[in-house]
Amino acid sequence: MSQSYIIEVGDDQIGLVLRDTGESEFRFHAALPAYQPLDGRRFASAALAEKAARAHRAQALSRRPAQQHLRRVEL
Repeated sequence: MSQSYIIEVGDDQIGLVLRDTGESEFRFHAALPAYQPLDGRRFASAALAEKAARAHRAQALSRRPAQQHLRRVEL
């Protein structure tokens, strides 16, 4: 019998992990394009997959360029 868990980050369901009968690890399946880099990766537990997804999100947010404050100029 297989086991599966939905992985959520914040309010988003970003993917799921599935462990087939006889397998020792869970395989991640991305549901959102932003998490595609994790697709197919194997994890020892659903909790570790969720931890990796949260780390991926944090890293993606830190790579976004800082918004510069723009001054409004009247012409």
